[in-house]
Amino acid sequence: MPAPPRNLLSKLLFLLAIGSVQAGESPAVPGPSLVGIDHVPIVVANLEEAVGSYQSLGFSIKPGRFHQNGLRNSHVKFPDGSGIELISPPAQPVDDLTATYAALLKRGEGPAYLSLHARDTDALTTALAEANIPFKDESGLITIPDHDLHYIFFVQDNRSPTDRPEHFAHPNTAVAMTEVWLAADARARHDLRTLLLALGAVESSETVRVPAEARAEVFAVQNGRVVVVSAEYRLPTGREIIGVTFRVRTVQAASPFPDVTGTSVPPSVARGLWLRFEGPSATAD
Repeated sequence: MPAPPRNLLSKLLFLLAIGSVQAGESPAVPGPSLVGIDHVPIVVANLEEAVGSYQSLGFSIKPGRFHQNGLRNSHVKFPDGSGIELISPPAQPVDDLTATYAALLKRGEGPAYLSLHARDTDALTTALAEANIPFKDESGLITIPDHDLHYIFFVQDNRSPTDRPEHFAHPNTAVAMTEVWLAADARARHDLRTLLLALGAVESSETVRVPAEARAEVFAVQNGRVVVVSAEYRLPTGREIIGVTFRVRTVQAASPFPDVTGTSVPPSVARGLWLRFEGPSATAD
């Protein structure tokens, strides 16, 4: 799970890192939403093997930090804070968090949570309170107790002073994680819609590919989109998060890597979720 909000030094180092990104690779200009796509923790059985899978897809990996509870992790990171966290629990859980990850792993590898960032924590909590949406705030980690939204949490900033330009230099030319795909039943979609609209997301209805063609509710947030389809599109593990999209400079740069078919990577390779690459020359699979 992410650390509490960073200090001024973290923000200054982040700005220096952003300055090293080439023109055309900078994050999207923030929109009206209070929140943006942050990261998706994926629970895996073997961290080294999972890291190898993502490296074989052309991602640079940032090693994780030591956790007292035995969790081990590594990251696919981007300058705007979006990305993937590969996380492996210890063989014997020692606290509630490791027990949760262990229980999720019994259902198979795959996404555990969706993290959204809110740079202004006060604005976030005020919006939640005004919309009568219950929440818990534990040292800057904000969760929603609603059963249908249990997999969502908010942080102020998951960017780190230890992030370096080389962590963002992905050989497949990925520059950001721009979409998260969710599959939920009608009640959960209603609760999610209420939450995202309360936080300033802009709603539309579209036909999308996830990767099959589906009708979706799409919510534009600061740096991307949350795409929501019906529960029938859930993967066998039954989790709400079913895939993500990465923006790449060129799709051709991603395609030579093993296991990339067209613009998509199947859950069997990506550790329990679909990956999609989109760029200026992206075409339908």
